[in-house]
Amino acid sequence: MMLFSTAQGRTVIALSTAERLGTITACTIAPSPAHISSLHLRTRGRHGHVMLWKNVQSFGEDAVTVRSAEGLKPEKELESAEEAHKSHDPLGKRVLTEAGESMGIVEDIDFDEKDGSLRALLTTEGKVPGDRLKGVGGYAVVVRRPG
Repeated sequence: MMLFSTAQGRTVIALSTAERLGTITACTIAPSPAHISSLHLRTRGRHGHVMLWKNVQSFGEDAVTVRSAEGLKPEKELESAEEAHKSHDPLGKRVLTEAGESMGIVEDIDFDEKDGSLRALLTTEGKVPGDRLKGVGGYAVVVRRPG
């Protein structure tokens, strides 16, 4: 188990060059199956970059390693429909069921650091299992109703 709040600020290193690419600032998630789809990095310069989860080699206690810097993409080049777009960042968003019932605000994400699978969304009203995720957008995170 790892909370995303403990991963924020962690350094990302490219294995091919041993170069520091940046630090983790945010992530995006996607359903079917629920997983972290990308990591957003603070890099040198004015704009941040995005690294898709599929490029993550290892999520260590002190640093995250990726195969190379080739997977980095400037945030400003992403279309809003892409899973890696900032609008798919769940932190601070309302959680609504498909019936329109509020389940709080996302405060943190519990995920498996080995494969990026989403275990749960931690909200102001409790824990929502990751397998209930239906979608994430600019306004809210939508989940299936319990039971």
